[in-house]
Amino acid sequence: MNKHVVPQLNRRAFVIGTAAVGAGLAVGLDIPFGGPTIVRAADGSPEVNAWVVIRPDDTVVIRIARSEMGQGTLTGLAQLVAEELECDWSKVTTEYPSPGQSVARKRVWGEFSTGGSRGIRTSQDYVRKGGATARMMLIQAAADEWKVPAGECTAADSVITHKPSGKSTTYGKVAEAAAKLTPPTDVS
Repeated sequence: MNKHVVPQLNRRAFVIGTAAVGAGLAVGLDIPFGGPTIVRAADGSPEVNAWVVIRPDDTVVIRIARSEMGQGTLTGLAQLVAEELECDWSKVTTEYPSPGQSVARKRVWGEFSTGGSRGIRTSQDYVRKGGATARMMLIQAAADEWKVPAGECTAADSVITHKPSGKSTTYGKVAEAAAKLTPPTDVS
């Protein structure tokens, strides 16, 4: 004969069960409060995009997802990003993202292979776009702060200038605001 067991649910069991489920949801969900989340580098500096981190002292960290094996890939790709970014080369440093970081971020840096001297040839288009996107976001952040059209602003040597008013600022001063912006889709 089958006996059905009816679970005994008392107030204490209910409270404990509800607290456990609530804690699980709180730990597992990221509920944004107060605007867009800024991705930060290990040192706390804002990431303008996956390729560019700008520190408050105007140091530009360019992330390179190719190995340096004697072909000049590290320097070449960093120069491509820096050229589009219009940053001060003397303040540029590089770092390698890990393959684990790439997978966690839906392969934002593309493939990591370098073989056959293809590192620059197969990466140049998207690293240039990464630098140009970051430049446009930095200019937009400065223009928003000054309440002027971004088209009236220029960037050179990590400085953004609004020629009509004579205002200028550095990348390090607007990086935090730029990191909050939605990246442009039409990059030039």
